Amino acid sequence: MRLILLHSPLIGPSAWLAVAAEAHERGFDIQLPAIPDLSLVPQPYYPVIGKGVARQINGKGPAALVVHSSAGGLAPSVVAAADGMIEQVVYADAILPHPGRSWLDTTGDQFAAALRATATDGLVPRWEEWFPPDSVAGMIDDPTARAVFRDELRPTPLAFLEEVAPDLDLPDEVAWSYLRFSRAYENEAAHARSLGRPTLREDLSHLAMFTHPEEVMTAISNLVRG
Repeated sequence: MRLILLHSPLIGPSAWLAVAAEAHERGFDIQLPAIPDLSLVPQPYYPVIGKGVARQINGKGPAALVVHSSAGGLAPSVVAAADGMIEQVVYADAILPHPGRSWLDTTGDQFAAALRATATDGLVPRWEEWFPPDSVAGMIDDPTARAVFRDELRPTPLAFLEEVAPDLDLPDEVAWSYLRFSRAYENEAAHARSLGRPTLREDLSHLAMFTHPEEVMTAISNLVRG
């Protein structure tokens, strides 16, 4: 089976490298599409990113798209652009599709207002700067991996966070499941379970792909082969 591991557009593709290595050892065909620096992506973001990711997908046979964090909102656009290549989606500590709403709309008024207040010249600070100091160090203990992760972070266009997602959801024939890493995404996991979707919970961190690739890969394998 092919696994397409898609990182959040707010961080970089190194997020999935350790899981990709683990998946390769288990016999999966792995693809790691990269979302470019959002300041270089023309609007509207969702369909443009969807088409860009789809162009990086190739091969035959069933494919499962695994999306992390804010990439969850992009999943319908990627699936639509992939033209039938993706048969299932795993939301890994990710927001769920939110047609008709922006990313900021999913975060709550208080957080949205605070983040807007940080914008300079249409850009909000890098993702790690949205949280208390040493938050990333608390999630990625290896200094080399942490340095690579931080080197990929870029300021985010406020326009991306404010863009309303297209009126698009996964087609009925595309199965989906949910993998929760952190308690911050418990509401999404509970919603998935309430819809009867396969749901697994791990008590790790939002960046568990860096620190627990074996556990993460085992959970993904159970969901895509379930």
